[in-house]
Amino acid sequence: MEFESLYRKYKNRERYGEILQTLSRHGFSFLLQRKGIRSVTYWKQRVLPKYPKPALTQGLAKHISLPQRVRLLFEDLGPSFVKMGQMLSTRPDLIPKNYADELGELQDGVSGFSSAEVRNQIVKAWGEPPEKIFQSFIYLPAASASIAQVHRAVLPDGNEVAVKIRRPNLNKLVEKDLAVLGDLQNILQRSILGQVCDVEEIYGVFSRQIRREMDFTVEALNMERFTELFKEEDIVVPKVYWDYTTEHILTMDWLEGEPLKNVIDKYEGSVQGQRFGELILKTVLLPSFRQGIFHGDPHPGNIFILDQSKLGLVDFGITGRLNEEFRFIVAELMIAISERDTCAVVDITKKLGIVTGKINEENLYQDISEMLDRTVGLSGAISFSKLINGMIEISINHGIKLPGSFFLLGKAMLTAEGTARRFYPDLDVVKVARPLAVQYIRAHLQPHFNREHFYRNSANIIKGLTAFPQDVARVIANLARGELMTIFVHRGLEPLYDKLDVVSSRLAISLIIVAMMISSALIILLDKPGYLLFGLISFIIASILGVWMVIGLIRDGRIR
Repeated sequence: MEFESLYRKYKNRERYGEILQTLSRHGFSFLLQRKGIRSVTYWKQRVLPKYPKPALTQGLAKHISLPQRVRLLFEDLGPSFVKMGQMLSTRPDLIPKNYADELGELQDGVSGFSSAEVRNQIVKAWGEPPEKIFQSFIYLPAASASIAQVHRAVLPDGNEVAVKIRRPNLNKLVEKDLAVLGDLQNILQRSILGQVCDVEEIYGVFSRQIRREMDFTVEALNMERFTELFKEEDIVVPKVYWDYTTEHILTMDWLEGEPLKNVIDKYEGSVQGQRFGELILKTVLLPSFRQGIFHGDPHPGNIFILDQSKLGLVDFGITGRLNEEFRFIVAELMIAISERDTCAVVDITKKLGIVTGKINEENLYQDISEMLDRTVGLSGAISFSKLINGMIEISINHGIKLPGSFFLLGKAMLTAEGTARRFYPDLDVVKVARPLAVQYIRAHLQPHFNREHFYRNSANIIKGLTAFPQDVARVIANLARGELMTIFVHRGLEPLYDKLDVVSSRLAISLIIVAMMISSALIILLDKPGYLLFGLISFIIASILGVWMVIGLIRDGRIR
């Protein structure tokens, strides 16, 4: 039996059993049941007798929907699965949209870990307790999430900082969960779950994302890039203190400001509210076009109002990246949508993704035209939320597989637009997006000379040209020694050869007939007694050959 063999060989049996027990408790054991395989409960009781029989809630399905049960299951499974649910909420191409919407409600708000564990993490990193490293350190966490929690501290030089500490043993727990999912993905792909989503792709995307998010040095590098990008804007990114930063601990400036959610009522509908709304949109759009990087989760909990005039941006664990080609297509798309150019949007949509089947061009045009009508409201302002949801729906219906970066960018834009419109409901998103898109396309198309790139490319060309004679000499030497062979094998091409022989013969005869007719006509036009008879005979022979060829084609059924 498949489950029994997995139980016996699996190293992390305890975690494996916990996951299976949680699936059973929430009524999802059917996912792992196939013909000839007994239930999860049966094998758990047989191989893991320490675990009690799960008590299923009889009326659970009557009170909440299946997507809600999935969300509760992810919350119960722990930090790794909470992150997986959050990732899946940005990918409605991998799971049904109603499940993606429900998983979007997953929150990181979990209980913090103890002061003793905080102390142990810092001692493990630098060999000394917080009291000797910092001038002061507050053990009570200022914020807590599934990956880490944040503490307030003061450095020896007097700078007030936020110390982000990763949960103890999180790496081991995540690797255990990834190992469990790796063992289960083949079974899940063949189960009911595999009929509605691609389990293998989900596993691959999630494993890459969570490993990056757990490495705080990656987040610190992202923060420095955003600091450079926003230096001319009223958007502040905390400074990173590298001497106090490791893979498990991130130390940065403490931003003293008001949480965004606390000041929405204060600025809603005002001129300052409009300015804040435009800045919130820029947190995603500006770095996307300039450097191909953007904050993947700009929700109100990650944004602060500083000095009643600036935005403070934190938590760069989820950061999206866009290649040059994708950024150019997105810029074209924004301009085409602002101009309501349906034909251009159709072409860009096909370029944006991978076409997996035959597309009905007329239906695609109609769907995009209707989407643009819904996207532009009565005020003429474009709604990004309707646009992105419409693009996703159209791509799924017409078999166009959009890249994963589109969904992460779309999720970030939906979050940013929703927050920005709470400050200013009539905010014109195109007014912010279009100038940045036009500026990017203008810079992209404008020729510019880069001396370093020129020297590097020239060096590569010279190196290739220098090596070319040696490569040619090596090939010739191998040929002379008989060490170079080209083998051509054909199978089933004999009918093709026969057809080509017939076609070439008929083509040669046709050219001869045409040449004879033209030459005969020219000879007859000379109107000389010696040549007239020869021209008539030649023309008659050419005509007979032509008629003979037409009869042969009719006989072979080539003329219908």
